[in-house]
Order: sequence, then C-alpha cells, then structure tokens
Amino acid sequence: MYLLAIHGSPRKNGNTEILLDTFLNGINQHFIVEKIRLSELNYQPCLECGKCEKQGTCILQDDFQLLYEKILKADFLVVATPVFFYNHTSYVQAFFERFQVFWIRKYLLKLPHPFNKQPKGILLSLGATKGAKIFEATIRSFKYVLDTIYGKYVGGLFFRNIEKKGEILNYPEYLEKAKNLGIQIATLPEEKWELQK
Repeated sequence: MYLLAIHGSPRKNGNTEILLDTFLNGINQHFIVEKIRLSELNYQPCLECGKCEKQGTCILQDDFQLLYEKILKADFLVVATPVFFYNHTSYVQAFFERFQVFWIRKYLLKLPHPFNKQPKGILLSLGATKGAKIFEATIRSFKYVLDTIYGKYVGGLFFRNIEKKGEILNYPEYLEKAKNLGIQIATLPEEKWELQK
C-alpha cells in the first residue's frame, strides 16, 4: 500500500508537521510512505487555460508534474494543514486547484482511473481558535478533490486552540491519537479506525 502525505504548512517542523510525522510513525512499518512539503515545491495554481480539456493533461511545466502520477498511484492521500482564516493554507488551495485535470479526465473525457484505484483520504488539521466550524471549509474542499480521483474521504483528526510553534507538544494525548490512528489504519479494518468523520 502506498500512502502519499502532503504537508501544507509554510512552517517547517511546526505543529502540523509534528502531528503528521507522529501519524506516519504509526503507519511507516506497514506502508510505503512518501511525504511532500508543498512549501518546497515550485508550482502554481490552476490557470483555467482549458488545455487539459482536450488532452487530459496539465500543460503547466512546474514541480506539480512530479505529483500527478504519485497522486494517481496512492492508496491513501493524507493532507495535513493548519487553518488560516477558517480555511486551509494557500499551498493546499493551489494543490487542490491542480486537481482540475483529474476532474476533466473523469467528468468531461469520461476516463477511468488509470490504475483502478479508489484512494482513501484523511485530513489532519490544527486551528488556533475554538470555532465550531473552523475545519468545515477544508473538509468540504477535500471531499470534492478526492471525488476527482475516484477516492473517498474517510475522516481525520482535528485539534483546536493550537497556535504557537511546537505548542502541540504540550498535548501528548493529541499525538498519541495520531500515532494510534496510523497503527489502526495499518492493522485494523476501516470501521475500527478512531477518526472524526
């Protein structure tokens, strides 16, 4: 099983990456895992040029070209992002926008998944405020993104009131949940995974 983990924070080794790495430590021995830091890539959002409508491929020649096949080969797509103004980061937004080519392939060109996959999507997210709907926009966007690659959203882990760099280390119970989730995904059936739907 191949798991593609997307780190969407501009901050390296911050709360989001600590949470993601803890999750991956639980799953690493059982899956092939690859982590991508979006902030280290040179890519841009969709330009809505329409060229993919004819050929089913994106013409933008940037680092995202390296991601297209990885995304399609993934059995799990994990996105980790902090919340900025009640939404994911701009890195994640640009990442999501580049799934336009997958939407075109599925809904306009009527092409099947090239590897016959139905990837499962998991979201890991942290927010500085206690707002009841702080994660709602990111969850909704991720669900639509997953649909373009014939995938499904299975849930995630969401923690509020985390802001200062490294502050999540003050909450070992959160990190324990992340590591346990990784272990569960690697060893247990889906109905036993302890994640928030």
